[in-house]
Amino acid sequence: MRIQACSPSRFILAAALTLLGPMAIAGPAVYLEKTRLTPTDGAPAGGFGRAVAIDGNTAVVSANAMSTIHGSSPALPGAAYVFERNGAGVWQQTAKLTPTPANDGDLFGLHVAIDGDVIAVGAAFSRRTYVFEKQGAAWAQAAVLGGTLDQGNGFFVAVENGVVAISHTSENGMALYRRGASGWARIATYNNGTTEGGDQDFGPRVDITANHAIHGSFGSGTQPSAAFIYTAGSGGNWASPTVSMVTRSAPGGSADGFGSALAISGNTTLISQLVYERDASGAWLQTGEVLGGAALDDDEQTIVGLLAPYRFSPFYRRSSAAPWPHSGELAVSDSSEITAVAISASRVVAGVYPGAAYIFEIPENVNTPDLQQDDFQDGDIRGWATTPGSLFAVANDGRSLVMRQTSVAGNAAAAWAQGMTLSQSIQADITPRAFDGADRWFGLFVRQTDANNYYYITARSGGGVHLKRMLGGRFTTLGSASLPVALNRTHRLRIEAVDDHVRVLVNERPVIRVRDSALTQGQPGVMMYKTRADYDNVIINTNPAYIAFADNFEVLRYPWQTVAGQWERVNLNGSWVSRQSDVTGGARAVILGGGTGPLSPGTFGDQIVQANLRVTQFSGPDRWVGLLARYLDDTNYHYVTLRNSGAVSIRRLVNGNIQTLASTSYPVTANVTYRVRFESVGTRLRAYINDALLLEATDPTLVPRITSAGVGMYKAAAYFDNFSVQQP
Repeated sequence: MRIQACSPSRFILAAALTLLGPMAIAGPAVYLEKTRLTPTDGAPAGGFGRAVAIDGNTAVVSANAMSTIHGSSPALPGAAYVFERNGAGVWQQTAKLTPTPANDGDLFGLHVAIDGDVIAVGAAFSRRTYVFEKQGAAWAQAAVLGGTLDQGNGFFVAVENGVVAISHTSENGMALYRRGASGWARIATYNNGTTEGGDQDFGPRVDITANHAIHGSFGSGTQPSAAFIYTAGSGGNWASPTVSMVTRSAPGGSADGFGSALAISGNTTLISQLVYERDASGAWLQTGEVLGGAALDDDEQTIVGLLAPYRFSPFYRRSSAAPWPHSGELAVSDSSEITAVAISASRVVAGVYPGAAYIFEIPENVNTPDLQQDDFQDGDIRGWATTPGSLFAVANDGRSLVMRQTSVAGNAAAAWAQGMTLSQSIQADITPRAFDGADRWFGLFVRQTDANNYYYITARSGGGVHLKRMLGGRFTTLGSASLPVALNRTHRLRIEAVDDHVRVLVNERPVIRVRDSALTQGQPGVMMYKTRADYDNVIINTNPAYIAFADNFEVLRYPWQTVAGQWERVNLNGSWVSRQSDVTGGARAVILGGGTGPLSPGTFGDQIVQANLRVTQFSGPDRWVGLLARYLDDTNYHYVTLRNSGAVSIRRLVNGNIQTLASTSYPVTANVTYRVRFESVGTRLRAYINDALLLEATDPTLVPRITSAGVGMYKAAAYFDNFSVQQP
């Protein structure tokens, strides 16, 4: 049946309405992909997204499913797919590049590069690099380079201004080739580095720009890891360059991996997360540092990071106010883990290996409004514009103050009083209390301009969640998903309209995703039909939510830093979990980077941390297990504890001093699994157990910064599993 919408005037917001609820300081802008690149043949041998490259309106994505350990996997063919953006802005595959003669098993496509009408594809196991040139509208193989130790091994390649740079393992260096009248010829070989040695010596990373080329060096017992920068001589003479050695430590330092990731553009170079710039005298001086820095734009203004296994890529924009501030993040709409990135003219191609690749576009203006939230703890609903006939008021549900709609007579809605924006999200904990009849519903809306135009979601009394669009007074169902709906059960729902991405998330997981641009701006809010319901912990944002990190321990590949305790991955009843067995003191495990300084991986600002926790032993009274959020170092973090004294508490550690922010009674029993959720959003902290809100606290000292998260306990042994960190 069609639900009669409210008249437009009922949604018009009064200018005098005051926004209530604490404001979180604006975090970085988050952007979803503009398009997904899909090979027309489906990449039949698998491995699509292995390596990526981009130059303007042309992107290259390789496909190869072979292991980099020679002989450890079957010999498979590789390919490089070329995608070009047409005048209408649509990306289409225009070529599939394969080597001639065919040489299955040579790891063709481990690395790719493009500049203008030249594409280089490395084939590491055969030590060859294949060069393709665009002839008219078609791409054709033009040369096969390398083949010996000092001619280039194809593990890493780069192209710029008609010169191809190829890594080689003869003293860990680089070979350069230039296209001339008679074809491609080697013009220089550089052998200044030191090799790692052994079967896994892939050669160094390489890159090249108009006047500079760079490669890494593993280092040795007498030389630290380094990067060597070659500046071409007069007239672009690469055979007689000026050589600069850049190191993180003094000669005699250790081989610490410096130079294993690098990029160069103009007079700026990125080496293992450190930014260097060439001064007037020709010296390369460090001017900044960026977390996970992996790719540098040609204009020297934007750096994109790669933080796998984190599920986003940060980016940084050069600024006169601060060197390379954390300006935003790129995330895939299905929460995939980004494994490769390249950038050109603020357009990013990201690989998700194996199986996918995406195009992102970073706008010129990356400022984002503050996240806003209302948990109704101030006792009123100021800031909400309700429709006539709605009966919204603050009520106590026995655990917390909530915004309750008490009538079941018909439609009810409340809009959040904020300016209209293109991108917006609204999330809430919603508990239905009564349905008047069959097929009644509660939900949320975004981009509402009047009663005839908005996107909305409905959670139906008979089960299921539906995404709908009201356009010109007519509604269309855009998607649906299963959802058990029950009275007095809290449902965490979210609807987002970010550019043309319209998504529905249930418990942080995207369940409906569509692309639709019929509605472009408006306001978010809550709505229902013949339903009495409680709304709590409403979060309103212009950013999409995404899972920044997740680990179910089924695969041993995720980095954890065990600060204290005895941690191990074990099989429990057929499923892999993490176990901590030391009961003599405190134990903490945080995702890699916690406590190791500004270059350590982590997430920026707000965190929602979740995990399954099961204590197997408490050693003494008032022992505990819990989750850590905003972990800066081992003396500064926030945490929630489940204590065998029968209490749950939210605490913070400030320079090693414990402060209790909130506490409540709760029975905690050994050998019982608890699903624990710890939110740190803006200045608000919330603790949930088994999806029930138990505690709320405020900490006005919280500010956005890069921090880690994890699990902690004191004189307790426990299992934990299904760990995740979300950014709301």
